Amino acid sequence: MAKRWKKEDVTYLKRYARKKKLEELAERFKTDSETVQKKLDELNILALDSPPKAHAVDPDMLKLYEQGLKAFHQKKWKASAEFFARTLDSTDQVEFADRARRYVEMCRQQLEAESSAPRDSDPFLLAVFERNRGNFDEALEICGRGGRETKDERFAYLAASLLAVMGKEDKAAQMLAQAIEMNPKNRIHAYHDSDFDALRESSEHKQLFEQD
Repeated sequence: MAKRWKKEDVTYLKRYARKKKLEELAERFKTDSETVQKKLDELNILALDSPPKAHAVDPDMLKLYEQGLKAFHQKKWKASAEFFARTLDSTDQVEFADRARRYVEMCRQQLEAESSAPRDSDPFLLAVFERNRGNFDEALEICGRGGRETKDERFAYLAASLLAVMGKEDKAAQMLAQAIEMNPKNRIHAYHDSDFDALRESSEHKQLFEQD
């Protein structure tokens, strides 16, 4: 049965597709990567790991691109940047070049971030640091380490926002309810937080944002 795309689904895709991989988007919409990619093609949007559309692709150049992508997902930023830089040097196809250039820039940002990573600091700052780098799983793990999200409203709220961005709405709602119980001001923060856009539009969870 064909996937029926709701208005809020399209809104989510437009907002987050370029920040997520196809597999993550497919999980968010409870469908497969091919169905998501087809919808992205209709919207003229590329997910983080969508294959560039091209014809008569040079196999050697494509191999470089795929090696760069593999290294990127393994968080080997320097190696990934080198592969994508070589891709740039070996292609005249605009879409491949644009994608490779974007990855080189993301790798550069990651390398700069690592050089300034907080050391022996507040674990909350470290969780925020990882979240800002796009390492959502790592940030979520820090929030949950030792049950922090059940003891500290900062970790509870951050975990809720991470789960929401990752498309895990039910878990995000549970964690946000906990953060609000620990500090009612978190309801106001969440109301104005774009991370919770999809949650606010959900009829099942919108009560979390309603003021008494």
